[in-house]
Formats: sequence, structure tokens, C-alpha cells
Amino acid sequence: KLREDDVHVAPTITPASSSSSSSSSNSNSRSVPNSAELSVVDGRTRRYSRISMIIIYGREALCILALLLTTYATIQNTPPKIAKAPPPVPFFSKGSFVSDWPTGSLGTTQTRVSVSELSFVLYYAPWCAESQFAREAYEAVARQYNLVAHFSAINCWQPGGECRQRYPKVQSWPILMAYGPNVAIQYHQAAWSAASLSRWLLSLLSPVERFVNAGVLMERMTGKDAVIVAYVEMTGDNKFYQRYYQAALKWLEKDPFQEVAFGVVTGQSASMFGVETVPSIRLYLWNETIEYVGKESWTPQDMVTWINKQLQVVSMWIAPPGSTKSATIAPALKQGPVLFLFTPRSLYTEFDDSTDAYMMLRQLSMQYYNCAEDNWVQEMAREYIADQRVLGSERYFYKQQECERILGRHPSQEDDADPLRAGRGRREAFKSTVSVSFVNVLNSSKFVDGRKHGAKGDRSEGYCEAAPAPRGDDGSCPDGCGTFGPERKPSLRWRGQQTEEEQDECFAKMPSAQSESVQSSRIDATHDYRGPHLLSKQYLRRQCELMRLAENDGTYRFFPEAGERNETNAALDTISGLACKHNKTLTFYSMDSTLYHAFAERLGVDVLREPNRTVAFIVDPEAESTYALRAPINLASLTGFLHGYYNRSWPRFLRSGSTSYAHTHRFNVTKFKQQDERLLAEHRTRLLNQKAEAKRKAKPDNTDGGNAHPEATKPLNTVPGAFAPREYHSIREIYSANFHRVVLDSNRTVVVNFYSTHCAFCSIMSNYLLRISRLLRHQPLLEFVRIDGDRNDLGWEY
Repeated sequence: KLREDDVHVAPTITPASSSSSSSSSNSNSRSVPNSAELSVVDGRTRRYSRISMIIIYGREALCILALLLTTYATIQNTPPKIAKAPPPVPFFSKGSFVSDWPTGSLGTTQTRVSVSELSFVLYYAPWCAESQFAREAYEAVARQYNLVAHFSAINCWQPGGECRQRYPKVQSWPILMAYGPNVAIQYHQAAWSAASLSRWLLSLLSPVERFVNAGVLMERMTGKDAVIVAYVEMTGDNKFYQRYYQAALKWLEKDPFQEVAFGVVTGQSASMFGVETVPSIRLYLWNETIEYVGKESWTPQDMVTWINKQLQVVSMWIAPPGSTKSATIAPALKQGPVLFLFTPRSLYTEFDDSTDAYMMLRQLSMQYYNCAEDNWVQEMAREYIADQRVLGSERYFYKQQECERILGRHPSQEDDADPLRAGRGRREAFKSTVSVSFVNVLNSSKFVDGRKHGAKGDRSEGYCEAAPAPRGDDGSCPDGCGTFGPERKPSLRWRGQQTEEEQDECFAKMPSAQSESVQSSRIDATHDYRGPHLLSKQYLRRQCELMRLAENDGTYRFFPEAGERNETNAALDTISGLACKHNKTLTFYSMDSTLYHAFAERLGVDVLREPNRTVAFIVDPEAESTYALRAPINLASLTGFLHGYYNRSWPRFLRSGSTSYAHTHRFNVTKFKQQDERLLAEHRTRLLNQKAEAKRKAKPDNTDGGNAHPEATKPLNTVPGAFAPREYHSIREIYSANFHRVVLDSNRTVVVNFYSTHCAFCSIMSNYLLRISRLLRHQPLLEFVRIDGDRNDLGWEY
């Protein structure tokens, strides 16, 4: 149908007579269009053609635009411009004994390491907080031992540096490496303190100690978790000793403080230890001896693997690193209850194998695990370790007096040491009353060669002389030279009853391995700085300096017994073999209270404020209970603590959130309100002063001598309603210390909200309780309080 605005055709009248002609013309008009129809078709065609042209041109334009954008993006696809890193600055102070390389270069350090006998390299990142914390300790150790080892530090984070390019995948900083001849050892301890680094350095300097007699071995067994001894010959090929030495160095990666001691016995001295086959290695544990059978495979890795497999201890020091605390302590807690002894740990000095508190813990644990009632273990715990503790305290005070004399003079003014005094000091270490044969118990033990031997009755046979008594030139021994154990058999130690003159005469007759004079490489050995005379004086001065540092740290602590030895031994007998008499077996751990005081704080005690900074805990995860010993620590109190735990007579320790700590801070609502009030008052005073100053400047001068605006002279803070005081409404915080007094002993209805800072629902509920308490704040016999369940322990009824 055509629209009227397309064509306008005038109406026509066709006569009737011409109907036939019209029908014929109509048939022709259907086949041939008229002019009006043609004009309509032309209009449509032009309109469609214009639209199609717009579409075609638009497509072409879009294609051209896309091509142009692609070409532009291709031309501009250059690498992004990166600003140059700021120039590196030295990480250590000027004049430091540490060779710092902030640019990250490795060439000079590698050259120096290759020519040094012992070198330490600290790889750090200057932005890392751990690196900044370790810097002070590392620099202090370098200041002490700069003549012993070489100390370097490399910035391994500097972009474009050689260290960054060589080690791009390092994920944590800092990394401390020790380099020696054909060995590289990494420091895995998390404690970045001067004492820890100093002890690790001393361990690297002397990883193996020579045992000249059985007495030295026994002294190490009292303070160490285990002792490994290699019996080798040094006259011929010493390849076995070299491999053993490499194994001792490799072990320091796992045990940087030498809790497992490595010793060596050479030559004919092996016969004093009851060893017939050389070379051989024996591992001396607290109750047995295990021999290494792989004589053909003396490789460092095999020996370290064997030690890991055979090592069993009754107690141990633990030092959990920052990233794996749960992995260190959680396995022991899953097995059963754990006894934690927090006490200062002395790491500076090397003449003390262990602290007095840890030796006391060893006494307790050895008696606790002595299920078979072994005479050797019992006498070791009751007599020998006790004597060593007394001797350690006496030796400390004697050393303190000697160091006052040595450090009070210049090194060139020091007198020569008295050999008789030194010999008498060594003899003091020999005083003991252990009467069990050393070789019989240790070398003929239950697992001497990895297989089980004999029963309990076999341990009392086969006494042989571990430390022979002194004899004269004619082979006879004076009456006072030595004492014997039961049945007149040689004892492990001798103790004479004669005077000091007789003792000196007796010991002078003893053959000495150092009686021969040492020939020096220089003409005047007295002034040779590498000679034995000056080296011994330097060693004594170094020990005194380390002892002074330990005294400044307060790590020397002694715990004397309150009663007699018999009373203490009787208390020890009450816990003998408890490990096999109950279903719960304790694990004994000791932690340094100076470094890991946060663990004790999480248990609810500020150990830094306790006497001697020492406290004991028993954590029972199955019973969800913690028990604490805060009384004066000694062997008798520890024994009573352990006995009371098994008898269920020791009260459960309840933590309280009201305990304040010196190094751990938490959010305090009361202090927050006080601080907010103080800041608000200061802000109000500042505003009042500003307004008073502005009004004083804008006040017009009064010609009558009076004040034009007397109200302006009145202080604004005295005007009522100038500032409305802020009204606080909060719920009172209570703790386990005052829970009974507030909730049970009061005559009011108390609504208690138990919450946790990590609970999202608790936060929502606290808001509702806060609104309700605000609405009901005028009720005198109703009170709303809250208590943190994570920081406070209550009785089981709550």
C-alpha cells in the first residue's frame, strides 16, 4: 500500500462503454509499471544504497582505525622504563672489623675466604629487620675474634649485584656461612645474639676434643647429652681421623652448641678405655654404649646418619626458631606431658659443659627413666653429677678470683702461672665417690655393638681399671694415693686422705705426658707470640673476658640444695622408674629464659621477674592443664613437683590476664581511656587558647578605660556548657585473679561475657551487650562484666 506522501494521483472516471478496453488495459498495466511505482522504487533503492554505503565505509574506517592502533601499539611496545636503584650504602659502621660489600660483589670475599683458615660471611638484605637485628651481634663477635677468623658481609639484595645474580632464589635473610678448608657450614640457629654466635665460633674452632683419660670422658658425660669417641692411630695414614673431623663439623649444623660432644683417643691411650680394636667409634649414652660397625664406610654423611639414628637422650635444650615453633614443640606435646625448665643458659664460656640448672634436670630425668634400677645410672645421677655441680660452683668462684687478677693487669705484666696450683686445680676435678667400674658399664653395655647383651646381673662383673691409681718409681703405690670401690676394686676416681704436701709428692711421681720440653721454632720461646707460653696466657685472658661477658648477662646461676645429700637422694628415690609405672611419660625440655621468655609469658608467668629467672612448668595437653613450680628451684623442689603431679596433689596453675610483662604488651581499655581523655583535654586547652588569643586581638580599645565586652575577659573554660564532657560507657574487664570476688562473692546479679579476641561472633555479641548494659546502667544490683578466655584460666566448673 502506497503512502499518500509518496505519490499523489488524481482520480479518473472511466465510461461504462469502454469496459472491455479497460479490462484489456488493466491486464497490460499489471505487466508494465507506471511512473508512480517507478518513483517509489527509486526512492527505496537510494535509501538502501545510502545505508549500505555508510555500513561499508564504517567497516573500512574501523578496520583502518584498528590497523592504526595495532601499528602504534607495535611501535610503542618497548620495555618499561625502570628507575635506577639508589646507590648502596655501607651496612656496618665505619671502622668495623667486618669487611662490608654493599654492592654485592663476591670476588674479593672469595679470594679472602680461600686463603683464610676460618671465615664467616653474612649475606644480608639492608631492608630486612632480622638482618638489622643480627648486625649488632655479628659486629660484636667480629670485634672479639678478629684475630681468629675473617668476617665479611655481602649485600645480596642489591639489584644488579653479583651476589643477587648468582643466588636469585634466596627467600629469607640473613644467612650466615662459615667457610673452612673444604667445608662450608650454615648457621641454622634462630637466636641472633652475641653469646650464641660466640659459642658457635668456639665450636667451629675445636669441634673435636682429645681425651687423655677416662676422667675427661666422664666429665663430658655429666653435662652433655651424649659423647662420641673415635679411637684412631695417628702414626700412619690419618684418613679416618680426617673423616671423623669432617663429620664433627657437619654435625654442628644440627647442634651448633655441641650438646653432643665429639672426642678422640689416640695411640696406646685406648687401652685405658677398654678398647682393643683401632680404629673404632663408640657412642656413649646415658645408659648404654653403641659401637659403630661400618669401619669401611667412614664417610661423614654415614656417621652423621648413624648418630641421628642411635641418639637417645633423657633431656635436651631446645631453641625453637621463629618460623617453626610448632614443629619443634608440638611433636613432644602430642606424645604426652612435657616438663619445661626455663633458666638462663651460659654460652660464652667453654670450661663449663652445662649450666647448673640443666645438670640438675639431668639428675631428675635419669632417675625418672631408670626403670631397670641400673646401679650405674642411679649412682651417676645421685653421686657423680651432684659432685660435679658442687665442683662447678667452687671452680667458678676460683676462676672469678683468678680473672680479677688477670684482667686487672696489662698482658705484659702478668705473672707466670703456678704449675702446682694448676695441678691442684686439675686434681680437684678428680674428687668423686663414684664406685661403679667405668669400662664395665660403658664398654660392656647392653648395646655395645648394636646387639643386646646380658641381663641386669652381668653389669656388676668384670671390673677393670679405668683410671689407674698413681704409682711410684718402683711400681708400688703409696697408701694414700688412691682409694678403691667395693670389694677392693679400682674406682673411677681416687681421693686421697693425706695432706697437700703428700698429695704434691704423690702426683709428682706420676708419669706426665707433657714432661718433655717443647722445642720452639724460634730462639727465644718466651717472647714468641705463637709459642706455648704466650698462647696459654692469651687463652686464660680470653676465658676471663668471656666470663666477664657472661656475668654481665647474668647467665651464671647456681641452685644449692637446702638439705643434706641423704635427704635429696631419698627424694630422688621416690621418682625412680616413674616413666614405666604410669601411662603418662614426661618429656624433659630446657629453654633459655633470656631468649625465650615469651613462651613462659604465654604460660602465665613473667620469668624475667622470677628468682634466678628460673621457673618450671608441666604442660599436659590431654588434660588441658598446666602446673607451675614458682618456689625456689632446687633438686628437692623439682622432685616434689614431679611427685605431686603424678599423685594429683599439685594444684593446677591458672593464668590471669592481670599479669603484666616487661616485654609483652596487650591492649588495655583503661589505659586507652586515660590516654584519650588526656589527648582530648590537651586539644580543648589548645582551642581555648586560640579563641582567647583571637578575641584579644579583635577587641576594640575602650576610651573610657573600661572593657567594652566584659564577658570576653572571662575564661572560656569557666563558662558553663562551653564543652560537654565526653561520656564513656564500657563493660568492666575482670580476670581469673578477681573472678570469685566479683562474680561469686558479690550480692549482685552478674552477667559474664566470655569472649576471645579472635572470635568474630564475640565482637557482635559484645556490641549488643554494651547497648543492653547502657540501658540498664541505673540498676544497682545488676552488673555486666567480661573475661578473655584465651588469657585467663578458670576452674572446670566454668
